[in-house]
Amino acid sequence: MAETSPQQFGKYVLLSKIAAGGMAVTYRARMTGAAGVTKPCVIKQILPHFVDDSDFVEMFIGEARLVASMSHSNIAQVFDFGEVDGQYFIAMELVQGQPLSKVLRRAQKAGMGFFPEPLALHIASKLCDGLDYAHRHVGEDGMEMGLVHRDVSPDNVLISYEGEVKVIDFGIAKATSVVEAKTSPGTLKGKYPYFSPEQAQGRQDLDARTDVYAAGVVLYEMVCGRRPYEGEFVAVLPRIVSGDCLPPSAVNPSVSAELETVISHAMAIDRDSRYQTGKELSESLVELLYRDNPRFTPAMLSQLMAYLFAEELAAEGRKAPEVTPAFKEQLALWQTGYAEPSQGRARPLSSNSQRSSPGSPGVRKPPSDGGGRPTSERRSPTSNPAVRRVTSSGGMRRVTNPNMPRSEGGARRPTTSERSAPPVPELPDEPSTDAGLVEGVVPTLAAPRDTPVETPAVDISAMMPSGAVNRPPPARGPNGFRTAADEARDKLAAEEAERASKRQQQVRTLSVYIFGSAAVLLVIGLLYNFVFKSDWVPGESEATTTLWVTSKPAGAQVKLNNHELVGRTPLMVEGVIVGQANTLVLTLPGHLAWTRRFTPTSKLVEPINAELQPLNPPATPPELPVAANPTADAGTEAQAVATPDAGAVVAAAETPDAGAEAAQAGDAELRALHEVDYPTRVLVLRPMYNAAPIPEYNAASIDLNPGAAYSVWTEGNASLAEGRGTASGTLAYYAEGDLPADNSFGLLSASMRTIKGAKKLYVFALDDNGPDDNSGTIRVNLRQSAYVPPRSFNFDAKTNAVQLKPEHQVVLRGLNPRSTYLFTVRDDFAELRSSANGRVRQVLCVERGPDADSVRSTHRLLETGKRYQVTGAEDLRCTFPDSKLTDNQGAIEVDVVDVTVMSRKERAEALKGSRRSER
Repeated sequence: MAETSPQQFGKYVLLSKIAAGGMAVTYRARMTGAAGVTKPCVIKQILPHFVDDSDFVEMFIGEARLVASMSHSNIAQVFDFGEVDGQYFIAMELVQGQPLSKVLRRAQKAGMGFFPEPLALHIASKLCDGLDYAHRHVGEDGMEMGLVHRDVSPDNVLISYEGEVKVIDFGIAKATSVVEAKTSPGTLKGKYPYFSPEQAQGRQDLDARTDVYAAGVVLYEMVCGRRPYEGEFVAVLPRIVSGDCLPPSAVNPSVSAELETVISHAMAIDRDSRYQTGKELSESLVELLYRDNPRFTPAMLSQLMAYLFAEELAAEGRKAPEVTPAFKEQLALWQTGYAEPSQGRARPLSSNSQRSSPGSPGVRKPPSDGGGRPTSERRSPTSNPAVRRVTSSGGMRRVTNPNMPRSEGGARRPTTSERSAPPVPELPDEPSTDAGLVEGVVPTLAAPRDTPVETPAVDISAMMPSGAVNRPPPARGPNGFRTAADEARDKLAAEEAERASKRQQQVRTLSVYIFGSAAVLLVIGLLYNFVFKSDWVPGESEATTTLWVTSKPAGAQVKLNNHELVGRTPLMVEGVIVGQANTLVLTLPGHLAWTRRFTPTSKLVEPINAELQPLNPPATPPELPVAANPTADAGTEAQAVATPDAGAVVAAAETPDAGAEAAQAGDAELRALHEVDYPTRVLVLRPMYNAAPIPEYNAASIDLNPGAAYSVWTEGNASLAEGRGTASGTLAYYAEGDLPADNSFGLLSASMRTIKGAKKLYVFALDDNGPDDNSGTIRVNLRQSAYVPPRSFNFDAKTNAVQLKPEHQVVLRGLNPRSTYLFTVRDDFAELRSSANGRVRQVLCVERGPDADSVRSTHRLLETGKRYQVTGAEDLRCTFPDSKLTDNQGAIEVDVVDVTVMSRKERAEALKGSRRSER
């Protein structure tokens, strides 16, 4: 006779039985600690006839050891496991709530034909977060354990009354490094309607993508009210392998195109085409959730639980979360099947678009040679598949538990243990208030459930019924045998054709109005120009002005908009158009080029005065020893220089070669454009002379779609010099395409940034020391959309570091590493291209100190109108990343001030608002 009183079990007290499965039984229990402290929990025991099965016990202990080391808000916590009187158990968190399977059934009884899409997206994202944590779980040795759940289903997802989502029952989870060797080949584990294609084929190399597929099936079931694959075991497995199921929009027309794309990628037949991690799928779901439902809060799930399970909460004496009037209004909309439209929400899919064919690798139409394959009809909400099913002959048969071992006479097979195992306590079951269940007890306190015992894998080709060949074929459709998918598509095609006809009529009507309006406007314009404005003269509106250009010193050559003008300064320049941007360049031998960008605003003469800066004079060479020649003519300008070998005297003419002097002056002027020695008051950065054509260097690159926007971020570190502190995950990038010059280059790091309008992306790092001392690899990730898996490519420090040529940069040398400098970038005019978006207001720079390990671990961008503090630097290299240098114009000037000797107050005032250099 069953005992009704609680049973003592070690330090636990078993209060009532929650559920029993083929492998274990679970109890609601209470743990008693020191000083009488108690804690409610769930105890899971191995059934007595499995106690002496060493393989099973080892798998059970392995499960507990793996799960007990995990701690995540979306995984039910396991905090104890052990053995009491020969009975193995695990103690886990008691989640006050219900399994998702029961929540879905109760929602259908409450009048919701389909589970609310916002709640489905929220639950699926939290499920993926818990799975992703388990997949990335690291053991005590610091290595990933490769944990795979392999039994993701609504029965193993708990929804607490507070709206929390918990994954339970890692009973058949495996670590690829340990449990793989203990798994019998040729067996299938889990619930077959949620199998991935590789799991249905009996493969043993399962990984995290198997759980991603199962999460997609759970999401499909929530938004469609039914599973994608339903039916007998031998009929379902071939359909899973071939992806023969209806697209979600064919079952629920309110499913948006974006959500169907997400489900299709999650349920892709080829696992390389799926989301590779649960985190990727979760991010897509969260982005879709808050795009279409910006006011969604997780509290809506707890209010739904309070509404659906009010009787259970009252029976347990728990205070239900308050159901607000706003939620009641939303609930009424869900019960009537109305979804509030939101901006950007896609309309229901029609059959002509065929979203599931090219873009849905896991949800596609049935193949034409699938005749005889059973189609699954939508199950009634009140039906119970555990009670009875329809056989192929149309009769009814009762389904028994195939996992329960039985003897020939139908009774349970006796245990083969040599010693008697402790009996299972017969405690009263939890009461059930779900009136819709025909048979069995569903607990009110959700707890971990057991999964079926291993089922031998079968040959999928042999799963078809033997009479399928002689069965009369069904009516053929345009693509072969007609299935439910063909009928759904035909219906949707007819609706789409009707809508297309209405759209055509509307377009014709609208075109008549547009062309009529255009004709009227054309007539009005012609009347205005030729009747009312007859005195209009073409070209009169283009006003011009005159420039008076002077320079100090005079005699400079003048270039206007890259065209050389006749004459030297001072010079009168006529015909300059008012309101049009112009570039003026003055050059004079022995002086730096002077550049100015201006836009005339009136017809008055505009004076422009330029002060040309002289080049730094070359250093005077040391005087050589001179030997006097008494016989030399006094009128001859010659010097005698003693040679070191024989002491002979060689006469050298003192008059220099004019051509050699001009060449040296030209080289000095060219070097001054690329090399500047400190002290200097101004550092001039010229895009015409200091830009680097990045495509000509060996930078890492990837082709992009110019019409799409990409979120880009980096993973990993690379070092450009030996020594500590030089490793960094920051890279410079150049985006080639039709985008503003200021957005064409910048810095990439672990923080996500958006790049759009680029047809090709280059990533690189400026390195003056060469690739010999470089090490490390950085992965660059690109995410085009929440509904497409990310792309990536690698930056290798030894291959893709850029060592700029002297003509592609400007170098400021001679800085004192012990001094502090203030760099002020003037908001001048510089262009990387002559188009409207060609102006650039930033430059890419990198500092270097006296030691190899003092190289900056990151680059920096100097932006116009800002100040920067630089310390510990010996030189500064700057460049403008570009692809075409012939259209560059203008300059950016940087004031360089040594603030080391300033007083504390003066330095604070000078450095106010500056950006400090970080090592």
